Amino acid sequence: MKLYKNGFILLLLITLAGSVVYYTIRDDTQFKLNARIARSLELNREASELLAGGDYAEARELLLQSLSLNKLNAETYAYLGFVEHALENYQQAYEYYVSALNMEATSAEMIKNLAEILIQSAHYAEAEKYIKYGLKDFPDDESLIALLDRVQNIAVLKE
Repeated sequence: MKLYKNGFILLLLITLAGSVVYYTIRDDTQFKLNARIARSLELNREASELLAGGDYAEARELLLQSLSLNKLNAETYAYLGFVEHALENYQQAYEYYVSALNMEATSAEMIKNLAEILIQSAHYAEAEKYIKYGLKDFPDDESLIALLDRVQNIAVLKE
């Protein structure tokens, strides 16, 4: 009987120690994750200021650092899309814009830029799809309405 009692106490001690270790590791991991997210947001803010000043190359470097810290921030993808678009890296801009949209981030300017890239590469149906998607959130945006009209007119001419 004493052997079972000692074994039970030992099992309780091991379980308690395991729980303490688990929660310590979990809390440390969460703390590190929070620090990475905070640094990522700080880099985005700095990159936004550089974008406003037209320093696209430096902004790109900060945004890529931000992306390496937090791959789930749609704002980072959108900013990278704007940077690559400004640097005329249209394929890369397209990929970043689509990534941001897939994460449910949107802006009229981003939709407009994405549509322009698609129109330039003669992907009219895809451009129309994204413009209509943008018009759901920005129904009164005149530039999107004009782009939709332009794409639809091109489609009619192609038929």
